[in-house]
Amino acid sequence: DEYARVIAHPQREKIVLENGETIIPAPPLRMRDVVFPESSNTEQEQHQQPRIVLAVGPEGGWAEDYELNMFQKCGFQQITLGKRVLRSDVAVVSLLSLAHDVCAARQ
Repeated sequence: DEYARVIAHPQREKIVLENGETIIPAPPLRMRDVVFPESSNTEQEQHQQPRIVLAVGPEGGWAEDYELNMFQKCGFQQITLGKRVLRSDVAVVSLLSLAHDVCAARQ
């Protein structure tokens, strides 16, 4: 079972770490930019729909350094829905809609 792993987090212009250090993050991906794993060429896998696992955190996003790094080490790609902080229930509905469109476009 191959699937794209995606973690959603609000876009930040800068991040202030606990030690006071400020970093400017790279521009985050959008759902349309998610990279799907290459499937092998078996006929069954060619006809499977693309799949995505979404990780949605609490309102306001994940713990900036620790949690985001942990997800990246597990193969998650960080995306954003923009700079606005969404309630978790609104973010889930928005992400599911975008994920559905991305998967449909890849068929």
